[in-house]
Order: sequence, then structure tokens, then C-alpha cells
Amino acid sequence: MKKALSFVTLMTLAFFAQAQWMYEKQEDKMTSKTASIARVKSVGSLSLDFPYRGTNHGWIEVRQHPTYGLDVIFSIDKGQILCSTYQGCPIHVRFDDGAVMKFEGVGAADHDSKIVFLNNPKRFISAASKAKKILLQANLYKAGAPVVEFKTESPLAWNTKK
Repeated sequence: MKKALSFVTLMTLAFFAQAQWMYEKQEDKMTSKTASIARVKSVGSLSLDFPYRGTNHGWIEVRQHPTYGLDVIFSIDKGQILCSTYQGCPIHVRFDDGAVMKFEGVGAADHDSKIVFLNNPKRFISAASKAKKILLQANLYKAGAPVVEFKTESPLAWNTKK
């Protein structure tokens, strides 16, 4: 009985260790047009030192905005992604069991160090549309380059012709 209960517990934990892509539409007040957004939260929390201790997830957001166009954005709840708006930074991504793909990241125009935009969003979306697991690695302030893991029950459902 204990073995059966342990198996059920493990399967339940495995189920909850997967996130889902969340989809939403938002009206852009300036243009009165609609922005489409898909986002997913990392499976685990980043382990960072003071002052960024505590629960700290990574996020991937795909956004089609009427003014800014198509973007893929990686962000963290707290901490600093080392990526400037003028020099950029390397972002390494692995989809399922495929080879590591290198993307160039660019810091946010408002210099928010918790956010980085990935160049070539269509390439990212194409790969994410076939993957249930995404590993993303970026340089963080005083934390090296941790791997942030995203697992979903189904791949990203996104039409790049929006």
C-alpha cells in the first residue's frame, strides 16, 4: 500500500511540476488594437543570494503588440539579467532534447534588468511550438549562468502570421 501511495504522490508531483502556456488578449489603449500574449512560468525557483532570496521564477512571454510587433521576452521575478540595451548578451536555449540554440538578447529600453528581449523571435517560436520542455540560460548578477527550466503538457500554440 505504501508503494502505491508513494507512486501516486510522485505522479501528482510530476503533474504539478509542469506549467501551462497561459494565453490572453489585451487592448492597447493608445491604438485601440489588440495585443496577444502567451506566457509560461519556470518549473522551479532560482536560488539567488541576498537581496534576491526567496521564490524567484523565470518567465517566457511571447507577445504580438500592435505598436512594438512580435517579441519573445525572458524575465525573472527578482535579480538582474546581465544584458545591456546597446551590447546585447548571449542567451542559450534548448528545446526538448535538441541541440543548444544561441539567441542574442537585448536589454529593455527602460533598463529594467529583470527583462531581456530575444532577437529572432520567429526562430524561437518555431522551436517552442514543437517542444514541451525549454531550458534557458542567461547570465545573472552574482549568480553565474543558471539554467531555467520550463515544462508544459503541450507546446506553444502560436500563429506567427497574426
